[in-house]
Amino acid sequence: MADHYEMRLLCDAFYDWSTLGNHAVNTWWRPTPAAAFGELESDERAEVIYAEIWSPVSLTGDEALKKVVIVADGQELGKYISLCGVRSAVMAPPKDRLWGSKLYSFGTPLDITQAVQNPVANTTIKVKQNLTVATLAGPASGVPPESPITTDYRIRLWGRVYNVNELPRFGQMGFPAYLTERTRNRTIILKKDAIAITGETWLTLPGGKDQQIPKINPFARYAQNLLATDGMQGDYQFRLQTGGVVDEQENMYWEFDELDALFVEGLGIKTGAIPYLATNIARTGLRIDGSYHPKGPTTRLSMFSTTVGINELNFGHLAPMAPVSHPYYAAIPKLPQPYLIWNEIGYPVIRDDGVGAVALAIPNNTIIAMTGKRIEMRG
Repeated sequence: MADHYEMRLLCDAFYDWSTLGNHAVNTWWRPTPAAAFGELESDERAEVIYAEIWSPVSLTGDEALKKVVIVADGQELGKYISLCGVRSAVMAPPKDRLWGSKLYSFGTPLDITQAVQNPVANTTIKVKQNLTVATLAGPASGVPPESPITTDYRIRLWGRVYNVNELPRFGQMGFPAYLTERTRNRTIILKKDAIAITGETWLTLPGGKDQQIPKINPFARYAQNLLATDGMQGDYQFRLQTGGVVDEQENMYWEFDELDALFVEGLGIKTGAIPYLATNIARTGLRIDGSYHPKGPTTRLSMFSTTVGINELNFGHLAPMAPVSHPYYAAIPKLPQPYLIWNEIGYPVIRDDGVGAVALAIPNNTIIAMTGKRIEMRG
């Protein structure tokens, strides 16, 4: 019986504290696909459409589920998908608790994209055999989000499952495809041969680990400032080379040539809520090829206003927009229109208000999140 149009639970990774004990500081938990109910039958293929994270929260506050990485067919996808799991800045909250915004998804399901022949929208994560997650507990800080993690948490991955005998009904995935940034009237053309959709070619589709170039993958990552801002309204870069972030998965500074691109669709920043108070934050946005986006009447007034209490880019737990006791969340905001970083330097920036710095220390630092599509045109 065909059921490939039904949304299914593909993976349910539950950290049971009563059995596993504390999730220790700066350590990973890697449940097997069998333990996470993430195994497929040999004649099945799956695409992951969205995730849900039930963050660990104790009586004293948020606990430090620093990072959640999806593992598809044994390959960790942190280069593309690295999700914050701390409640105040959770990037994939439970779907039924979202407040007035659309859940972030990795891509549009195959049956919809094939109907309109739009392969760049089908960046769902493709799975042939099994699926699980890897989670990292953050450092001990003395204040929330505290580590070790001393309570339960859960990650669920949802998507669709197809029988290999039914896949050929979708025909071919046609190319070339296009991504266009209307702000600067720029279009990147993605050329490759059409792909016949079968069980054997499943992992060569967008979001699959065996793609031919150009590779098209979903992008959802976060970064925290590892240094303080300058206190003078200067740009802060989340750049690994200058010590602005802790590791490569948090690096958000791209110096691309013509063979690499990032199509930025969403941008969020957390302010005004423990542990991301960011008391002196003023503005957040993008700087691409030397220009700030979105533009303003002056350079100083460009980008989004993200002061505490007037944050246009709030995501994660609704606090401070609602009481901490309210169990509701905001998705990472979609930008009014996407931006294309391609054959140029591009990165997100934050600025303080000139009165004081956005500190590096918890609880007065900040966290940003970006979503979009990552394009790689080299082997």
